This record gives sequence, C-alpha cells and structure tokens, in this order.
Amino acid sequence: MTKTDILKENGTYNPRHGKVTAACFQTGVFFDSKDLVQVKYELLRSIASGECTITQASALYGMSRESIYKNKAAYEAGGLQALIPQKTGPKGAHKLTEKGRSFLDAYVAENPSASASEMNAKMREQTGIAVHNRTVERYLSKKRRGSR
Repeated sequence: MTKTDILKENGTYNPRHGKVTAACFQTGVFFDSKDLVQVKYELLRSIASGECTITQASALYGMSRESIYKNKAAYEAGGLQALIPQKTGPKGAHKLTEKGRSFLDAYVAENPSASASEMNAKMREQTGIAVHNRTVERYLSKKRRGSR
C-alpha cells in the first residue's frame, strides 16, 4: 500500500495537490502536497510567521481564502487535530426514530422469531416509518449485543 493509498483511506489526501506551488513542497524531500494536513499546517505557519499574506497563501497552497479562514479558526480552537478532515454525512442512525425503535422492541417481544423484513413491513404498515430491511437488522443486532 502506497502513501497515497493510505492518505485516501484515512481521508487526508489532497485532491488539489497539483495547485500547491509553495517552494517547500517542490523539493519532495519532506513536504508532500498530497498530504492535506501537512499543506494546511504549512499554509497557516507561513501566514502566522509573516512569510506571506492570506491572498498569497491562497495562490501558493491552492486553497480558497474562505477555507484558509475556516482552517485558521479550527486550528486556533482545536490545534493540529482540528485540521484533520472529518467524515461527512450523518453521524449515527437517523432514519429509525424513537417511535420506530419502540415499535420494533415491542414487536420482537411478541414475535421473537419474526424476520427483519416481516418486522419492517409491519412497522411501515402500522406507523408509516419506512426504512431498509438492513436498518432493522442492524438495530436488532445492536440490541442483542447490548449496545445503544
């Protein structure tokens, strides 16, 4: 597995690495323009040290001024870790509401051998909540393991 593969896997790959023209990233010795966290940190360091203005940094590091301001605020609030991109999208179950979970809990208590698709169909019919059968399976699996 290459470094690029690892960066892509952990979400720190810089898809705009070709736009990074800062001199330190051109030598290839230590700095890697494909490493987004490294690019963000070096950009902020160069601004803080007075080596360049935000407008110059925007051109040299291939980032918009808006993203520079956001990264600066994130770094000031949370340090280096705040420069690591976070996963986008929902952070947890959001389609299976409390009403749906309550229905499934009651249905399982009354019908312990029912399949996930049967439970899902009954839930849709009686509550109007429509989710994928796999969502029901995951919920029931977590309940069996004792998770939330």
